[in-house]
Amino acid sequence: MADWNNSKPLDKKHIEELCVVYVMYFDEARGHVPLLIYPDDKYKDNKKYMRPIKYHSIWFLPVEEQEALDHVDLEYKGFIFFGKKFLTKSKRKKRRAGLQEETPETIVIIVSLQNDIEIFGHDLIRELTVKIREKFEDKLFEVIESEIAKEEVIKTAKVKKIIEHGTKIHDELRELVSQIITDYFSDVVKQTDIKSINQQKAISYLALKGIDVTQIFGPQGIQGFSNIKIFDPTKKKGEFNFKNQFEIMQINVIEDSQELEIMVKNTTEKEINNAKVNITHVKDYFEKEILNQEIDFWFAKEELLFISPIIPHINEYLFFIKNKENKKNLFSKKIDLNLLDKN
Repeated sequence: MADWNNSKPLDKKHIEELCVVYVMYFDEARGHVPLLIYPDDKYKDNKKYMRPIKYHSIWFLPVEEQEALDHVDLEYKGFIFFGKKFLTKSKRKKRRAGLQEETPETIVIIVSLQNDIEIFGHDLIRELTVKIREKFEDKLFEVIESEIAKEEVIKTAKVKKIIEHGTKIHDELRELVSQIITDYFSDVVKQTDIKSINQQKAISYLALKGIDVTQIFGPQGIQGFSNIKIFDPTKKKGEFNFKNQFEIMQINVIEDSQELEIMVKNTTEKEINNAKVNITHVKDYFEKEILNQEIDFWFAKEELLFISPIIPHINEYLFFIKNKENKKNLFSKKIDLNLLDKN
């Protein structure tokens, strides 16, 4: 196995190009407030930069509903924002009538990645959520208390102590997020399964971003790669041509029956088992499922047709293919009826 420690480490510039992590909470007086933005907090007061974060549909879904979901996604200007919400312990005095000190804190974690590498987001937000909850679930309210205390005009000795204690936890949280991000993208290129499509995407993208991945190459250059073509070196920087496991071959709108026909192909050379297809739409910030179909066997190069009803006045739909057992997202596509030729 290659030794990542002997290669060029991921620096702040590289990390910011790969992803941005937001740890937010719901403040009863101010609404959606960032506790931490990694790798840089400088944008937290920038309304334009924070717009997709504050209006992410994750805020409007009850915790009970979204707990059943792996995460809730928002696509905005070439980026995918993966969101996860949970409740944590609290012992701070609330600033709104009717709320007790024990009323749980609402925490939201959002990971932002470019569309080209959205495949990384599913595992990354899951790992961030699990590890942050494991280490900080009973401490996050102290960071919130510290942030609120910083607003005090007169800072007494008690207030200063709250700020100092909360800042220490905040720094530990930032260190954990940094470690998770670095380890995650490092592990992708440390894997020995070069035939993995995920790994090839990672290697290609990291290489194009100037990150040293030469440690994974054998003595004959790139002989370790499979024969799957990941990107075309003749393309301009930033233009990627990643090969997916699936491809949408055709989409038809059947006006008479008000149905949507989606023809999808397994582009791989192997059979895919235990897949699940979902088609959803979002209305009033809530995601609604309109098709849920399981596929036990999807043969190599086979094309399958999926038929879904069209909901009146809804033009945008989300098409997902997931692994039924581990719920990992294998393929996703937004379908805008306004952009289709209707039959």
